[in-house]
Amino acid sequence: MKIPSFHDGFFDGFRLDSNKPLQIFLRTANKVPHTLLLEGVQALAISGIKEGNIIFDLVFRDAERATASDIAELYEVDPDTEQAKNLLRSAQDKKLKILELNPSYGAQGLILFETCRIEEG
Repeated sequence: MKIPSFHDGFFDGFRLDSNKPLQIFLRTANKVPHTLLLEGVQALAISGIKEGNIIFDLVFRDAERATASDIAELYEVDPDTEQAKNLLRSAQDKKLKILELNPSYGAQGLILFETCRIEEG
């Protein structure tokens, strides 16, 4: 899957409906709109949403590269607990993925999911 560069682009929000993919609304720096569709979302932690959210970057990684601090943020647990270790191991066993939203301004977060695709427009 080819993801365009969203550096200096915009996070316009998200929509979470039961039994449907999580929709994340993004625009590139030259304001071309895209919708990122994430299926099988297991956990979501997005904070700092402000008017005019500017993206520094989007980082996709396999759960094999997840850390205890990722799990702590996603599930609001202490990273040094057995619960955090079990959640991390479960994410890795299921071969989940993580999307990391890093801001220049505004929204930041992590999303743990199964698959994704992107649509322009």
